[in-house]
Amino acid sequence: MGAVAPMPAGAPGTQPMYYGGQVPQMPMYQVGADGAVNIDQPMMMPQTQYASGYPMQSYMQPAASGGAVPYMAQPWGAQAVQPQPAWGTSWLGGNTLLGGPIPPSFIHRYTVFGEFLYIQPRNAEVAYALPIDGPVAPVLGNEVPVGATLVVDPDYDTAFRAGFNLALDKGSSIAAQYTRIRSEATSSATVEAPNLLRSLVSHPLGANAATDTLDAAAMQNIDLDTIDVDFRSLMFGCEGNCAYAINYLVGAEYAMLDQRFNSSFTTIGTTTVGTNIEFDGIGMRFGLQGERFWPGSGVFVYGNGISNLLFGEFSAMYAQSSTFNGVEAMTSWRAGRIVPVLDFEIGAGWLILNRHLRLSAGYRVSTWFNVVKTDEWINAVQTSEFTNLDGTLTFDGLVGRAEWLF
Repeated sequence: MGAVAPMPAGAPGTQPMYYGGQVPQMPMYQVGADGAVNIDQPMMMPQTQYASGYPMQSYMQPAASGGAVPYMAQPWGAQAVQPQPAWGTSWLGGNTLLGGPIPPSFIHRYTVFGEFLYIQPRNAEVAYALPIDGPVAPVLGNEVPVGATLVVDPDYDTAFRAGFNLALDKGSSIAAQYTRIRSEATSSATVEAPNLLRSLVSHPLGANAATDTLDAAAMQNIDLDTIDVDFRSLMFGCEGNCAYAINYLVGAEYAMLDQRFNSSFTTIGTTTVGTNIEFDGIGMRFGLQGERFWPGSGVFVYGNGISNLLFGEFSAMYAQSSTFNGVEAMTSWRAGRIVPVLDFEIGAGWLILNRHLRLSAGYRVSTWFNVVKTDEWINAVQTSEFTNLDGTLTFDGLVGRAEWLF
């Protein structure tokens, strides 16, 4: 056993180990796999570099005193965010692809990102026509169905989301993002006499012979635009053989939701029925974001849950017209609403290129409550009952994300 070298002045007392000051030949302490300090094992020299495949807690980091100390797995704090040496051999082979230190996975950084969304609006379908067994008085309720109800129902469509993150410090940041969703669905059908297609969206007292037809078609569009601005802060973070991070966020969201429906029923003339429902609102957001990361492979899993409370106004319009009679029915409606929105997303990804490129894929669900929907609005006009317009609309689908971290 040799003599123990004294700790150099100014060395951080909280570090697990250090080696002697300005004389590179002096021995230094060696921390074993069990966490014990040994001086009879091979000495680590000041220029020892972290090599790919070594445990995260065993590589060296320069100290203010001129020596080097290891960065150990620790909870979020001053030591936990010290920069790390470059990551040995890159995944493309040769030297590191990108120079500079590798930061811990859980700290906040400057980023830009883009997302590909494959989203479907659900609970948004509209039944617009019914095959019936021949000419009868054009009054809803006296027909006998003879085929499948015609429904226009949104399917999956592509969408996108893009944004950036501005780090305020190692544990907090400001994030902003824009989401754009466009959905279009169409449907049409033709029957042969004596069967007919009866409109399910026309006003019953404004009906005429043209609403029972051989040809019917409908189209529905749902557009959603949102802008989010959030303050994010790290609650818990750690890195070692595995790593994790839990952030909370508070922020604001602006949302614009537009639902448009158009239908036509053609015989000698044509009857059309159209509606338009718009919502504009702004409100607050609260949420949690969690991540589990495996430093040795760069693989991670994530999940987040965010609640939004939007304050805004719905405006709705209904119009029915025909080739022969002109406008047969028309009305509009407007009311203020508080719309709760719950967003959930889970997925997995890969952090590569010395932790500069982050790729991930997941599944996203966004549920809107207290919404005026197209089918409920049409039913309200047909029955003159406008008191229970409070439906639920959901957007769900796949999310693919690419993010560059500076």
